Amino acid sequence: MDQSLDKLRHIFSRLNLLCAILGAALLFFIATIICFEVTVRAFGGSSRLWVIEVSEYALLFITFLGAPYLLEKNAHVVLDLLYASLSRKPRLIVQTLNAGIGFAVCGVLTVVGIQVVLDQFSTGTREVTVMRPLSWWITASLPLGMGLMSVQFLDQLVRSFRGEVL
Repeated sequence: MDQSLDKLRHIFSRLNLLCAILGAALLFFIATIICFEVTVRAFGGSSRLWVIEVSEYALLFITFLGAPYLLEKNAHVVLDLLYASLSRKPRLIVQTLNAGIGFAVCGVLTVVGIQVVLDQFSTGTREVTVMRPLSWWITASLPLGMGLMSVQFLDQLVRSFRGEVL
């Protein structure tokens, strides 16, 4: 059981890392196109309307691609001062509650996100912007990120029930 759980953790860890790298690449891409846009405009060139729009969409993906990796590495937002002041048993209780609530919320958002993406896909909904992309391409970031975070919270819950303080 432990060996198969470790293999599963390793697979999801690699997937989280891949998503984080993709998010970092998107951040680099945004910085590059914005620098290019500023440089072109400084030399009297015309503005490219797609730069701002692509940057906005990429920021959404960066958030949902990076969050599962941060959660896995325990680098997400937490009240360290309060958490560090607790002894082992209360810390384990708080950790279990946090993991349980996080798993429930992320699970619901994953299911609802999948339903929204499927609905947008079936109706062919497009964004009302200059580029008019299909909405499901943008909305797909939510169930992807929330699904991976659900797995991380479930792993934390399992670890909490085993008595491991994270």
